[in-house]
Formats: sequence, C-alpha cells, structure tokens
Amino acid sequence: MTLQSSTSRLASPKDKAITSARYSRLDWWSIAAIAPAIIVLLGFLFLFLYGVFQSLTDLKFGRAVVHFIGIDNYAALIKTGDFWSSVRATLVYAGSGVLAEAVFGLAIAKLFATEVILARAMRPVILLPLVLPPMSVALMWTTMMDPQNGIMNYLLSLVGISRFAWISDSKTAMFSLVLIDVWTYTPFFALIIFAGLQGINEEIREAARVNGAKGWATFLHIELPLIAPYILIAAVFRLIESLNQFDIIFGTTQGGPGNSTSVLSVRAYIAAFQNFAFGRGVALMAVNWIIVLIAAFAMVRLWRFVRQRVS
Repeated sequence: MTLQSSTSRLASPKDKAITSARYSRLDWWSIAAIAPAIIVLLGFLFLFLYGVFQSLTDLKFGRAVVHFIGIDNYAALIKTGDFWSSVRATLVYAGSGVLAEAVFGLAIAKLFATEVILARAMRPVILLPLVLPPMSVALMWTTMMDPQNGIMNYLLSLVGISRFAWISDSKTAMFSLVLIDVWTYTPFFALIIFAGLQGINEEIREAARVNGAKGWATFLHIELPLIAPYILIAAVFRLIESLNQFDIIFGTTQGGPGNSTSVLSVRAYIAAFQNFAFGRGVALMAVNWIIVLIAAFAMVRLWRFVRQRVS
C-alpha cells in the first residue's frame, strides 16, 4: 500500500493528463454507442407527448385552425355509452383471450414435455399460427366463419350442430374473435411454458415420486408453482398486445355487428380516420394506454410476487 501510494504521488503531471484523456475518450465512445438508442427513445417520447397534446385539442383533418380545449374530449367520451361499451369489449376480449391461451398453452406444453411421438412431431407445426400476419389470419377466419359457405359450419353439421352465426351476430361475434385470438397466440404460451418445464430439475420430480406423489400431485404441487413465473411473464406480453389488438378485430368485424366488438383501438381508428375527429381518436388511444399501463403494472407486480415465492 505504501509503495503504491508513493508511486502514484511520483507520477508526472503528463502521465496524469494522458490517463485523464484516455478515460475521457472512453466516455465519449460509450456515449456514442448508446446515442442511437437514446435518440429513438426521445423520439418515441416526443411523439407520445405530442399525441397527448393533440388529445387536448379539437384537431380535425381539413381544419386549418386548431383550438386547445383541455379535457373536453375526455369529458365527452365519459358521458357516452359507446365509450363504456368499448372499454368493456376491450377488457372482455383481452381477459378471456389471455386466460384461455394460458390454459390451452399449459396443456399443449405439458403434452410436448412427454415422450409421445405425435406430440414431438407436432412441435414445429405449432409455430405456424405465429408466423402468419394478423390481417391474413383475419381474412382466413372470416372466410371460414361465413354462415352460408364457411367450413366451420360444415364441420359443425357433421356432428349434427345447426348453423352458427359466428361473426355475423352480435351475440356470438366476441366469442368468435376470442376463438381466433386463441388459435393464433396459444403457441406463444405453449413455447414459453414448455421452456419452463424443460428447466425443472429432474431430481425434484424424482424426489416427489419417492415421497409417494402421483402424476397429478407432482404437476399441481411441484411443476405448476415452478412454471408459474413463466406463465405470468407470457401473460404480461399477451395482455399488452391483446389490449392494443387492432388487426384481427378490424379485419373480421370492423367493430360490428353494432358495437359488440368495437374495442378502443377500433373506435379510435373510426373516430380519427373515418369521422376525421383526430383529437377524439387520440383521446381514445390515451385511455387505452392508461388501461394497458395499469394492467401491465399489476401483472408485473404479480409476477414478482410469484417469483419470490418460488425462489
């Protein structure tokens, strides 16, 4: 310690200047490396804040003069029944879709974890819905769910079930959309949960068997708690995407019949680009963003709690 401190005292000012310059260059290189990411983040932040500002105006396409009206757009939305219908449709679509995908994804992942030959052969096939563009999925299912000539009603007729209205009836349209969403995104859950199952140490299962635990008991008390964080992290991503879903819904029902499937994203599009009330449309998307933020925050808190319990 004495020899090192003495050496540092004897260092010349020139050496100190060289060392300082070297650290300075390293700092500049670090700043240059992260500068593109900072610029992109600032750009997104600016666009978001500008959008929030537009929601506080009476901006309309074709109008030269724009007035600041404060929260009038939000106040007008809250007073309309259509707005609350859209909020309810958004929550029903996202909540029921994510819940069903988690259940089916868990079942498929558990099947893939077995040594069944058919299950192992189906692993690559399960990815097909994920690689299809959402609008293509919407058009494909619209054709399949045609009440007159669709293959879905033909398959139902083979087992003696009468024609189903699918997306043509307000009573069944939301169920049909959730079905499409489940078909498309269940593989995402299955892959995440399957990875969690593969990460469980086989010694834990063996210890449970030695203590007399059967198959279902091992799954419920050993495997399910250990893969719960995987299920929740997949649910976080899917819940965010489902609350913002636009392509599948607009490509199939465009918010109809009536307002039965008019989620906030679709209603915002109609308000902004069909009714040309851009300020009102941005206000709808701002409300949607608040719902997404609250839901994501709650899910992340739940994920942290479950992860701590598992650890």
